[in-house]
Amino acid sequence: MQNFDHDVVIVGAGPAGLSAAQMLGRAGRRTLVLDSERPRNRFAEHMHAVVGFDGVSPGELRRRGRIEAEAYGVAFRGARVERVGEVDGGLEIVLADDVDTIATRALVVATGVADRLPDVPGLAERWGRTVLHCPYCHGWEVRGRRIGVLATSPMSLHQIELVRQWSPDVVAFTAALGELGGDIRERLAARGIRVVTSPVVAVEGPDGADADEAAIGAVVTSDGRRYTVDAIFTGGRLEPHDAFLTGLDLARADGPVGSFIAVDPAGATSHPLVWAAGNVVVPMANVPLSMGAGSMAGAAVNGALVALDAAAAVERRRGHAADWDARYAETERVWSGRVNEATSTVIADLESAGALSPGTALDLGCGEGGDALWLASRGWTVTGVDLSPTAVSRAQAAARDARLDATFLAGEIDSIELGTFDLVTTSFLHSWDAEFSRIPLLRTALRHVAPGGRLLVVTHVGAPPSAGEHDHPPFATPAEERAALDLDPTEWTVEREEIRARRSLSAGHHLSDGILLLRRHA
Repeated sequence: MQNFDHDVVIVGAGPAGLSAAQMLGRAGRRTLVLDSERPRNRFAEHMHAVVGFDGVSPGELRRRGRIEAEAYGVAFRGARVERVGEVDGGLEIVLADDVDTIATRALVVATGVADRLPDVPGLAERWGRTVLHCPYCHGWEVRGRRIGVLATSPMSLHQIELVRQWSPDVVAFTAALGELGGDIRERLAARGIRVVTSPVVAVEGPDGADADEAAIGAVVTSDGRRYTVDAIFTGGRLEPHDAFLTGLDLARADGPVGSFIAVDPAGATSHPLVWAAGNVVVPMANVPLSMGAGSMAGAAVNGALVALDAAAAVERRRGHAADWDARYAETERVWSGRVNEATSTVIADLESAGALSPGTALDLGCGEGGDALWLASRGWTVTGVDLSPTAVSRAQAAARDARLDATFLAGEIDSIELGTFDLVTTSFLHSWDAEFSRIPLLRTALRHVAPGGRLLVVTHVGAPPSAGEHDHPPFATPAEERAALDLDPTEWTVEREEIRARRSLSAGHHLSDGILLLRRHA
């Protein structure tokens, strides 16, 4: 699986895209928002029916939303997406220049729709100001005024009757509907709605040099008549911005206003790595609904990535254990069998000073048992744990041959019930895996220390003189690991924290060891 530039790419920075971005940013996901910077509501001066943002401009919502998302690490880029294709374990996004590509684990589509208005001169020029589409969004601002409704489809009948809620002076231009049935005419007449059946040929502004260019003076019909209105409601053909997804062959749903990508309530499409939210899939959704859908999609994407991360971690964990066992199986013996020099020195010093006496001991990452067997030879009752069954079997055999009180278990340190011990040691707890982290395992080790007991952590610090195929990333210093463990000072005392040069060196071995000795308060 390749390395991805981002966990999630969001295409579109409207209400849905920004809401998804904020959710993903707060979840710590590497998120990039691509936006053509041509939002659908760029023609409108104000938003309404948006709690907390009533009267705020759409541009201001976008500005605030971007600032908020950027505060959580979300990146933004002005770009237009040409196409999206699949790559191993993810998606490849090709931008319009056909040169730049972006690799991502998941995609959220929030590109919205385009409004294809009737081809009537003067209509498009006033779109979003006095030519409107949603009574709930704009009806209050033109309430009680002269309102026209330009029908474009059978759904316009609902819009005509709806607009009547905001004004008693409504004229419906119904040429696109054909011959109206008697019951429809009766219902409209009962509400005082005038019907004009002649096609509309133009929308004109008021006369005068100082007239507002967005204002409407008259609607002109093909029979030459002029109808004075202050605003027009109409519904254009809604065209989703989703052509760049053609190569993914997403399932679609056909509805009364066209064909749109099919999604579930969380925005999931038929592709396991693609989600969609907002008007691109629900064309009639207003700003709050789009925000909610984007928020839901963002959470759903994060949830899906959490599941993928868990599956990958399990696979990596199993592979890590298999790799270690394979390494032991490569040869009859991997380690020398001798105790780690730093471990034996620290323990011997404590015993000599009378600060430590044999009791129960746990050696985590015991390998073939060098440290555990040395402790057992000094009177300790020892349990050793290691990933590799091969290493553990060799340690068990050595304990039997030497008749020492030592038990060895194969498995993950954090998945075995072990109890607590007077001494817990880790001298071989390392890996060449770049994603391996000692800190979670050291936290597990802390839990196995009995009150009054000690944890001894020995770390390779100095780099070995020569490189090999099993080299691992540099270890943190004892001070860095102690800081990462964030110890409670009321529970733990740091008895030793130092870097110690090795006295006996073998070819390819590290030059120095880190020593961290912690004591748990009784």
